[in-house]
Amino acid sequence: MVNDIIEEIKKGLTGNAPHDANYLHDQAMKYRTHEKSEEILKIISDMTFDLLPDDKKKLLHNAMFVGNKRIDQAYNEVNNLFKSRKLDEAAELMSKIEKQADKYFDHTDKSKKYSFRNRFDEYLFYELYKPEKQYERTPFDFCTYFTSYGYILVEMKKPEEAVRILEKAIKYNPVNPGPRFEMAECYKVLRNPEKLFECIKETLKIASSPEDLARCYCNLGYYCIDIKDYDAAVCFYYNSLLYAPNDNIKGELQHISMITKKPITPPSKEDILKTFEKYGLVNGPSQIVINMAYSLGEYCVEHNSRPEEALFYYNIAYNLTLSEDIKKKMDELAAKIQKK
Repeated sequence: MVNDIIEEIKKGLTGNAPHDANYLHDQAMKYRTHEKSEEILKIISDMTFDLLPDDKKKLLHNAMFVGNKRIDQAYNEVNNLFKSRKLDEAAELMSKIEKQADKYFDHTDKSKKYSFRNRFDEYLFYELYKPEKQYERTPFDFCTYFTSYGYILVEMKKPEEAVRILEKAIKYNPVNPGPRFEMAECYKVLRNPEKLFECIKETLKIASSPEDLARCYCNLGYYCIDIKDYDAAVCFYYNSLLYAPNDNIKGELQHISMITKKPITPPSKEDILKTFEKYGLVNGPSQIVINMAYSLGEYCVEHNSRPEEALFYYNIAYNLTLSEDIKKKMDELAAKIQKK
């Protein structure tokens, strides 16, 4: 299975080192959740390293290794330590990865470095943040690495330290909701509703799936309980269920009922809209996110890119809109893929 995947990846190599480096990064992101991800990502990492000229390989060796392990291999070890609940050892190794990232892959006066997961992240970042400085992609997904580090620190009951690490994760990829969700959990533990609300607002701007939106609205429900606006909490919790199921919400609604000593009545659509207006929020996904995903899908089709890539972008737009027009385009692409 792995050999077939690698051979398919090799077909996309062009011989142009900068292009191939970006291509291999995209492939690494594609297979990061595969059941054989560790083996696949190691081979892709080796292929990326082989693209470099000999003098660059020597210079980057120190930057890319923690001890005798490449940074991605060290991170895989962190995950294994975490699964074994060896939290202190996992945090110690992540601390070494952090120092390596700070030394070799931090922002400079000339360029900023980001860990985008894919082209969608990159284009959404450019649209939302309009960077003035030149930017480049890191060879490792430090955003994901530091999000995991933050989670480990939360498990170790160190939320203040976790916030510091998660701020670094966000710096490496401001449009990845992952670290912001972990940040929200930290602010819940720290009992800081103001910071929690600001974190949720920033996350809503980049939410790119129904699950992201549902989690944001659920967090808004938690926030409103914390500030004792129980009617608003009910509205946000019910709105969350429109985007994704969540068994925990039933318990939260019962909790509100016990506090208010009143039965919970499902809110009307008007009640929900008024609640969003009250908090200065727009109900539903960001139109910028939808437009970006759809535009990238259209671009891929118009330029005869791989149908899988166009399907990836259309899927983001469809899940947020349930547009029949987009669904039709997706079905056409799926048919093309089946014919291969």
